[in-house]
Amino acid sequence: MRTQAREDEPSVGGHRDSGPERPDRASAEPDTKPAQVTTGRVARWFGSCFYACGSYGLPTAVDCDGRSYVLVKVLKHDFMAGTGLYDLADADAAGPRKVICKINRRTHFCFVPLRWLGRLVTCKEVRNLQRCEGISGVPRVLARTSPTAYIYEYIEGTSLDRKPALPPAFFEKLLAVLQQIHARGLVHFDLHKRGNILVGDDGQPWIIDFQLSTHIGDRCLLSRRLSAALRRRLQAYDFYHLYKHKRRFLPAELTEAEERLSRDNSLPLRLHRAVAGPLKQVRRRCLQHLHAKGILSDTHGARAHTETNPVRWTGK
Repeated sequence: MRTQAREDEPSVGGHRDSGPERPDRASAEPDTKPAQVTTGRVARWFGSCFYACGSYGLPTAVDCDGRSYVLVKVLKHDFMAGTGLYDLADADAAGPRKVICKINRRTHFCFVPLRWLGRLVTCKEVRNLQRCEGISGVPRVLARTSPTAYIYEYIEGTSLDRKPALPPAFFEKLLAVLQQIHARGLVHFDLHKRGNILVGDDGQPWIIDFQLSTHIGDRCLLSRRLSAALRRRLQAYDFYHLYKHKRRFLPAELTEAEERLSRDNSLPLRLHRAVAGPLKQVRRRCLQHLHAKGILSDTHGARAHTETNPVRWTGK
């Protein structure tokens, strides 16, 4: 599962980060390496700008409720965020054995300051997760370790990205979780990613990664009625993605109404595809080029995350 943390300063939760070294890093790396390695100082500096934690990498240890946790595995490290899985340092101590620490953008990009963005995203993300407090299927926030980092509950399980065998009525249970999230006035906005839906070891569904989530209150548009209409319209896209996943994983269980909802071809979605599709291809080409030049390399724990390992798009 997931967890995240860290700040512009070299320490988070009272622990000093030793830099790019982290335990058990090799286990998180793919075997593939860039065809050409660029080792110049400028290239290394430029490459570090593409990662949320810059050249520091994720911290090797974090504190949560007076307990120390050590980094076991980098789950994600891309432009906007770094996420790591941490184990309790003292095996005899009480408390959760594993946690996830998430660190949103804390460094500049080629001298353009972006730490403010990481602070803003973290504040919004934590607040929206706290709005979901008490919903079984949304991980709990355990601690806010810095303005750009927080620690949350670790869930034993796997994501839909790994195409696991799904238990009966999985999507019905997932729908119930999503409806509870919507009842708190939230739109998730990121359910198109299968990695944001988890299947717990007990077969229960979990929804994670509230980075793009948005709360639409009753006075968002000054009018309660207009605000409710906007909220329902945007929440409909969450349902669309849920039923789209159900159609791909369990098509035999899809009802006629769900089949229609899973094939939304409305104007906003068509516009989104028309704009996002070409941009995604350009972005991937750029990442592939930087990866081939060795600029996006393991120096920053990048290859622990598929987004910064373009080999995933080449089929090699």
